[in-house]
Amino acid sequence: MNKKILYNFYIDPDDKEACEKKLEELFGKQEKGQLASLIRILLKQFLATPKDKMNPLLIKAIEAEYVYSQKLNKRSKM
Repeated sequence: MNKKILYNFYIDPDDKEACEKKLEELFGKQEKGQLASLIRILLKQFLATPKDKMNPLLIKAIEAEYVYSQKLNKRSKM
């Protein structure tokens, strides 16, 4: 298994709960790690997808989320 490093990011609590519920419906109740597994697999699928095969709606959604989070996290310079 590849060495993994801890990486923190913000996630909406409602999205987290809904994903955990759906994972539990699919695979049953697990101790922990299902959400992390989902995120790692989604990242690997993203990396494995050639640029010309990317879903344009996904690209636009990523860009919109990035812009939204950048505006949301701006700190005052005072």
